[in-house]
Amino acid sequence: MSKGYSCRELRQDPLFLRSDFPMKGKYGMPVIKKCDINISALNLIGSDKIKKNDMSSNILKTVHFFVEDNKLDRYYNQPQNYLERLAQYPHVLTPDYSLYTDMPIALQIYNTFKSRWCGAYWQENNLSVIPSVSWSTDASYDFCFDGLENGSVVAVSTVGGLLKKEIFLRGYFEMKTRIAPKQILCFGQAFTEMGDEVLFVDYEETWRGR
Repeated sequence: MSKGYSCRELRQDPLFLRSDFPMKGKYGMPVIKKCDINISALNLIGSDKIKKNDMSSNILKTVHFFVEDNKLDRYYNQPQNYLERLAQYPHVLTPDYSLYTDMPIALQIYNTFKSRWCGAYWQENNLSVIPSVSWSTDASYDFCFDGLENGSVVAVSTVGGLLKKEIFLRGYFEMKTRIAPKQILCFGQAFTEMGDEVLFVDYEETWRGR
């Protein structure tokens, strides 16, 4: 129990229950509503490079969270502390928590939940949200696409080589079958097999904070 909280107060704390948004799927993933966003004009900036009173935030910058996992939990654990900073930018992606193939499924489910919850919370607070989608092995398909509406604009990443190409593409085509994304933003070099609806974003450009 958190210091200073009674059992009753903790039970009623929305950041304890995390049940304040519509949920879908076997594991109750928070729903991120699809947004009509034109991704062709987007410029990405890493969440580790955003700052208060960013005078360049109006140059169609979109915040991405394709960063190390230890830089993500601040947005889940203290979401109210970062709303004003994120609201400076036209759009935000959701946190890209890792789904490693050798990670216990329980942790993969929790990481997916945290990403969806952040997106639902930001939408509730009037931010424009593009969900980031991750998967691992076939076992992750049981939950990793839940909470995403058909026809959504989504983001994926090929950076890091954490998944073999065949595993990535198998999950990619499963995503297309299950949620039929309208457009797909690819952070990192896209594979030719991914299709014409994919917009490639240069990792090096965003890494330099441009």
